[in-house]
Amino acid sequence: MITRLLTAAALTAASVAVPGGALAAPAPFHDNFDGAVHASPTLGLNDNLKHRQGTGAVTYTRVSAGGSVEVNDPKHPGTLLMRSGPTVVRLDAPSTGTAISAKLVPADSSTVVLSRSANIAGDVTDPAVDLGFLLRANGSVQIYQAGQVVATLDGFAKARSYDVTLKFGSALDLTVNGKRRTVKLEVPTERQWVYLGHSGTAAGLVDDLTIAQLNSDDLRKRPGSTLRYYGYVGASPSTVRGHSNLNLVEVGAATADAGRVDGFVAGDADTARQLKKRFPGKKVVLVVPAAQVDDAFQAPAEVDGVGFRAPCAGYDVLEATMAKLEERVPAKDLFLLPEASPQAPCADLGDPDLAGTQYLYLALIQQYPRYVGFLAAPVPAQFTRTADAQERVAALVLGDARLSG
Repeated sequence: MITRLLTAAALTAASVAVPGGALAAPAPFHDNFDGAVHASPTLGLNDNLKHRQGTGAVTYTRVSAGGSVEVNDPKHPGTLLMRSGPTVVRLDAPSTGTAISAKLVPADSSTVVLSRSANIAGDVTDPAVDLGFLLRANGSVQIYQAGQVVATLDGFAKARSYDVTLKFGSALDLTVNGKRRTVKLEVPTERQWVYLGHSGTAAGLVDDLTIAQLNSDDLRKRPGSTLRYYGYVGASPSTVRGHSNLNLVEVGAATADAGRVDGFVAGDADTARQLKKRFPGKKVVLVVPAAQVDDAFQAPAEVDGVGFRAPCAGYDVLEATMAKLEERVPAKDLFLLPEASPQAPCADLGDPDLAGTQYLYLALIQQYPRYVGFLAAPVPAQFTRTADAQERVAALVLGDARLSG
């Protein structure tokens, strides 16, 4: 077996960050926030990214401790919503251009912050801020740099919603609802992290976010990657439709769910053959315990794919099983099944542990090109970090980010 090296960063990253190299192109980044599934626990923040953005999938990270961040709330469809106190999110790819625009609807105040640091809280008063734009609900504007106010424009615009464009470089060119002002303020343009924020208990909205140039290299699949599926076993298709392209059910649910799923998971060869005969147009994946993947293991010719379950397994066991499955099944699609809830014999695992499991499996699967995707499991409602990790991994697999600036 060839040993693949796994970096610690790949295991512990708070967001998916994988060295890239796939086809990339300079193009404006745009997010219309449409079509996300607004459901607990993630409330749509990183759901349906491929279709919302069109240029791949750039995820968001919530950096504030309080408040609520939601996308496509039925009462505010097609928007990023922030409420219930000070709230900030950061894009997980830096701006490398000279312009940002968005439609902002502040309940109290909305902010756009640029910083060369990806590790701040996104407050306009932070000394690490290269450009801080604060828009109050009454249309007044304040501009910040290095934590200090450099310009105040009282009553600059009049409206309930504001179309904002910031052009920066040697000076700041500010436009709000067609009213323009130039501020003598030099703003660096190289690798600026973008933070969106809002203060106020009522909902503040963001729509039609556009960034002139964004570099999403670190959110991209590796060159030559065969990853193409992020699926679920036993999930409601309507709940995961924004971050899944393969929805399977266990064999016991075959008759009831045949019309609304993509296929089935079988636990033994005979059952797999029967399912394929009964439902020839559906995908059938044989999934066995890791212990069964040995020198005698064989997969039936009828199945479309093979995977294994290895709850609680560490890196060494997973890698050994993956390599053995490659050896024993040379001509089928291969899948990994990361657990998303506590399983025996490690029932004491918590949300942070299981979130880490998603990134461990991601790091491993990219070392084995025969593996084409994941078959994930539904997440308990209280496991918010694990659900977030699933959506981030799905964004990398399905979105194929391709902005290079």
